[in-house]
Amino acid sequence: MAVFSVAQTADSTASSAASVDSAVVSNDTATVDTGSSFWSRFFVWPFEHIIQPALNGAVYPIAQPIKYAFDNGVIETSIDLITFGEKRNVLLYPIMNLKPGNTTMLGFTYRHRSLFLDKDYLVLSPQYFANGDWYIDLRYTKHQLFGTRLLGGLRFRKYWDSDARFIIPGTKESFIMPDSSMTFDFRTGLPLTSDGRWSLEFNGRVDFKRHDFPNKTQDSILVDDKFYVGDHGLYQHFMQYPVEASILFDNLDFPFTPSRGSRMQLSARYVFVGEYSGISRQDLSNALGTRASESIVDDGANHDYMRTEVLLQHYFYFGKAETFHFSRKEARQNRRFYTDFNWDAALRMWRPENVRETLFERRVIALQYRLVDIWEMEQGHAAVDAYTIVGPRFPFRGYGNAWSTRHVMSLSMEYRWPIDYYVDGVLFNEYMMHAPGFKEWSFDRFYNSWGFGVRVRRPDMYWFRVQLGFHGLHGVNLVMTIAPEFR
Repeated sequence: MAVFSVAQTADSTASSAASVDSAVVSNDTATVDTGSSFWSRFFVWPFEHIIQPALNGAVYPIAQPIKYAFDNGVIETSIDLITFGEKRNVLLYPIMNLKPGNTTMLGFTYRHRSLFLDKDYLVLSPQYFANGDWYIDLRYTKHQLFGTRLLGGLRFRKYWDSDARFIIPGTKESFIMPDSSMTFDFRTGLPLTSDGRWSLEFNGRVDFKRHDFPNKTQDSILVDDKFYVGDHGLYQHFMQYPVEASILFDNLDFPFTPSRGSRMQLSARYVFVGEYSGISRQDLSNALGTRASESIVDDGANHDYMRTEVLLQHYFYFGKAETFHFSRKEARQNRRFYTDFNWDAALRMWRPENVRETLFERRVIALQYRLVDIWEMEQGHAAVDAYTIVGPRFPFRGYGNAWSTRHVMSLSMEYRWPIDYYVDGVLFNEYMMHAPGFKEWSFDRFYNSWGFGVRVRRPDMYWFRVQLGFHGLHGVNLVMTIAPEFR
């Protein structure tokens, strides 16, 4: 009994001690939890009450229209409205540019596959501008020409641009020179290998160059001594006959939304330039508003020039999915991320275990290197439109204005991801260097631009893109165009 009593007493003592220890531990844990909760609230409060409301306010004007478009099938319905034909091989849709001023434009594009023959393609695109200018572009392409592997193409372009500008080579300084030129293009190509990856192309063109005086003399270079108009065909009429040969390699998986593969183009163009029409003394006097001492005539120099280009592209695909593009079901699921985005979703997306999927699932990194050189047969006498224009379509999207130069190289990098069935997101970073001579490359003429935007497309057709470009922290340039980023 004594032993049992002692044991019972010992057990009671141990139980009491355990209870005390448990209470102490519980109190310590509560203290730690209270402290942890305090610091958690301390760090989370700014996100919940400041940053998240700001993000919601910033995203709301964009998210709600997108949500409405997705929920009501606006994109799919729009595509159906502009698609015609039993084989859905006809597209007819409006195009517009709603920038302020004379560049406001309305027009339409008509695309028809297999119109006259099997595997032919017709594109008609007339445009009308707010100031009365107009432009028309007509293209016709036929694959398997005459039952062979030859490709044939014709193109006609005619425009009247009363606000056209030319840029003094090596600068961004521009002057108005109304342009009413007309061109006829002829193109043929032949695959060099059975898989069609290597091909050879030949292009010929006839250019009817028509450059006129602006309405206001102060807008012309006639009142500026920086660039002599007689040597470069300014405000004059003349003919050009470019002849070009290109060798191409292309193993891209899709023509307009590539996610894998490479593309290379090496081309050389020789341009035969006719005699400049000159400027009569009467026309020169009318343009200057004062009596000119003499007329401007062609000095007999050789205006011919050569243009060479190296174009290299490569696309890296990241992800477990077989293809970069969403199916319609996947697109519907993905819409919720952009229309119901919140801070919790952002935190989940950037957790270490999710970062790999966030950054490298259905992602494409696109690279393009481009080198363009102009070689004058007689230095300083090529037509002004011989020089390469470096601007948003080069691409160099961070600058609203453009350079004109003899030699230029650029490197463009893009990070692309699918947002919806027809829409991709894009982040881009670009570098450019230009030089007056091939041996005169200098980092004094080295520039960078960057930005982001969206591109709307099908795997087999490109529609348009809307992007914002920046250079450093100076300003913003809006790019809205039907031209793809890369050539």
